[in-house]
Amino acid sequence: MTTHQSKRTYGAFSTLIGTDSLPSTNPSASKRTRTDSDPALWEMITKLPSTTVTTILWQICSKNPSSARHVYTAHQAHLAEEATRPPISFDHFSKDCYIGEILDKARPDTRWETRRNALEVLRKISNSIMLCNEHVIRHELMKDGCTLAQFAEAMLTLAEGMTPDERDRYKEEGLYEKLVDLQNESVYDLFDGDLGNDDDDGEEDGDGDDEDGEDGEDGEDGESSGSSQI
Repeated sequence: MTTHQSKRTYGAFSTLIGTDSLPSTNPSASKRTRTDSDPALWEMITKLPSTTVTTILWQICSKNPSSARHVYTAHQAHLAEEATRPPISFDHFSKDCYIGEILDKARPDTRWETRRNALEVLRKISNSIMLCNEHVIRHELMKDGCTLAQFAEAMLTLAEGMTPDERDRYKEEGLYEKLVDLQNESVYDLFDGDLGNDDDDGEEDGDGDDEDGEDGEDGEDGESSGSSQI
C-alpha cells in the first residue's frame, strides 16, 4: 500500500485554517496565553457603558453572521429559562412595603409634618388608582375590595394619631378637601369630630334606652361639634 505524503508545509496549512483549529501540543502554554490577555480585555468591556457595548455588539453581528447566531442562540436560551421560572407576585408590596413602612415611620410620636406627608402620599396613591386612565387597571384594583380598603385604613390610622389642632392645621393647608375626594366616610367622620365619640355614644345609648330624647340630643351635639371644626 502506497503512502501519500502531503507536499504542503505546516506553515501553509496553518495559514489556511488558522492555528486555533489545530490541537495544541502545549495546552498549559495556550491557556496561559489566554489567561494573560483575556482579563485585561474583559475589564475594559465591563467598564464600557451598556449603550457602547450594545452598539459594538450590533456592529460585530452586522458584519459577522456567526456572531449574530451566537446572539440569537443566547436570546432563545434566555427566553426558555424565563419561561420555566415561576411567576412573581407583588401583592405583598402594596401593604408590607408601602403602607407598612409608611406607618412605621409616621408613628404618632413623630413630628406632624412627617405624619402629614405620610397621609398625603397614601392619598395620592389611592387617588391615582381611582383616576387611572387605564380602565382595566382601575377596575381590577378597585373591584377586589381590599386594595383601597388597606389604604383607607392606613390613612385613618394616621389621621387618628393627629390631635384636633393638627387636624385643623391639615384643613388650613387645603389638604382636607383633597382627602374628601376619596369619598371615605370614616375620614369624614374623623375630621368632623364624630368618629372619636362613636364608642362613647354607643355606651350611653345602651345605658339610657328608656330615657327619651337623649339620643336625639347626642346627635344634635355631634352635628354641631362637627360643624364647628370644619
